[in-house]
Amino acid sequence: MPEDRVLQEQIQKLNQIGIALSSEINLEKLLGLIVREARGFTNADAGSLYILEDGKLFFYVAQNETLRRRPNPLPGFKPYPLPLSKKSIAGYVAITGEILNIEDVYSLPETLPYNFNPDFDLRNNYVTKSMLVIPMKDRQGEILGVLQLINAMDETCNTLPFPKSVEPLVMSLASQAAVAIRNAKLIADIKALFEALIRYSASAIDARSPHTAGHSRRVAAYSKAIALAMNDQTTGPFADVFFTPEKMEELSYAAWLHDIGKIGVPEKILDKKNKLSHEAMATIETRFQLIKALGIARIWQDRAIGNESELEGDSVSEQVRKIEQEIEEDLNFIKKVNRSNFLSDKDLATLQAIASKTYENTAGDTIPYLSEEEIKYLSVRKGNLTAEEYKMIQAHVQQTYNIVKNIPFTKSLKNVPLFSATHHELLNGTGYPKGLKGNEIPIQARILSVVDVFDALTAIDRPYRRALTPEKAGEILRAEAKEGRLDKDIVDLFLDKELYRI
Repeated sequence: MPEDRVLQEQIQKLNQIGIALSSEINLEKLLGLIVREARGFTNADAGSLYILEDGKLFFYVAQNETLRRRPNPLPGFKPYPLPLSKKSIAGYVAITGEILNIEDVYSLPETLPYNFNPDFDLRNNYVTKSMLVIPMKDRQGEILGVLQLINAMDETCNTLPFPKSVEPLVMSLASQAAVAIRNAKLIADIKALFEALIRYSASAIDARSPHTAGHSRRVAAYSKAIALAMNDQTTGPFADVFFTPEKMEELSYAAWLHDIGKIGVPEKILDKKNKLSHEAMATIETRFQLIKALGIARIWQDRAIGNESELEGDSVSEQVRKIEQEIEEDLNFIKKVNRSNFLSDKDLATLQAIASKTYENTAGDTIPYLSEEEIKYLSVRKGNLTAEEYKMIQAHVQQTYNIVKNIPFTKSLKNVPLFSATHHELLNGTGYPKGLKGNEIPIQARILSVVDVFDALTAIDRPYRRALTPEKAGEILRAEAKEGRLDKDIVDLFLDKELYRI
């Protein structure tokens, strides 16, 4: 029978819609899909969807085919909340769980608890007539929202009432939609929790040092800006590059997690301000005061025993002054070297001369002015890290990979460990940890490399240097690109479009 055939086709269509709804996990897309499929199923000209949250109805979706076809369609719709009340049609259905099939909303009896609000029609020169309003209930019977279909249309675009025969099928569709919404919201909540944990963990590690606080957040923001700018390029080196929402998310996670391996770097190295620690420098100062005191005591001792040969040519006070001056000059030089980020050949020679000096303690032992450990730290030519400490800093990349690879990412995020652990690789192969070259380095990692360097240069003053202006940092980025270390095209895009001003 024809009616049976139509019913079978409707059921088959309903099953197809159910499959489509269950496969969409993006809540915003899902809500739009629900209204679109319900309209197609019932040949409705328009449709709306409301979600029940925290005692309010949130108007999330509005679709209208008649208005869409006009020369000046409605501007983009933005969700907004409505009071939950039986006075509105959607509110009544949300509270009671009843289906409303209204032939003409302008002919509703005044005795009904609800009424039609004509404001939308008046503002848009539209005529709402028939409405089918269905509660969206999950399997436990909880109402999650309301699906509102407007103006059933025939083949010649005349408005008709919604036939009673479609109510059970639309109710089934609404139930499937409710389950899909429940699942999508659950996935969204889990994802939001996961993102919060990642951001909190990365921010907490950054905050171990006041000099890196906010670093991962800024790197993520800069990276997103570059990826979006690449998406806009129709010519040039990035014409064929496009970051889908999934790839954008993958890049964002990699940016947030790129420094998480620093959790294994001791704070005394991570936040090292000078070559020697405050305690080590205090020890040297105490030792030099002792050397000075022992030298002065020896002068007075020689005078007491009448050892004139030791005093020949200078008075006691002059000898004391010379010792005090020598010790102070040596100590002040060591303090300067300790704070300096660059040790010249001349300064190194002076340091070695001081290190060669010895004194005799009260036990008669000969002691060097500086220990081998102190000389090792003070002799660092550039920066304030020894080779061993620098290796510990570099090791954070491998630690990042070891940590991130154990996070159970979905298939679309499988490359997060690779991208996050490759941000110190350089195009000319001088980076670390693997010394990758050129196209061996993914474009995502090359983006991270550029913005990581930029933020390190422009962020709050670091222990070893003052913060640079964006313009000065840009000069350094271009120089690094010219030397073949950073990707020139990415550097140019970042600087020419001033993406750092996000």
